[in-house]
Amino acid sequence: MRLVPFHYAGPNDPLVFINPEHVVAVRPFPNSTYIYVCVLQKDGGPSYYPVRETIDDVVKRLSGS
Repeated sequence: MRLVPFHYAGPNDPLVFINPEHVVAVRPFPNSTYIYVCVLQKDGGPSYYPVRETIDDVVKRLSGS
């Protein structure tokens, strides 16, 4: 298992570690990028992490390039 660190797009800017094998989608927004993972929330909704990195940086880190 490989964990990739990202800066959470929240008020305190903590690091979140994401396993690339669990990522199902990546979506860019103007000030953040959402990384969707295969684990659902308690209500059955999608789980995602808004991060500060750009879409290009997210894809590069997740692919290991």
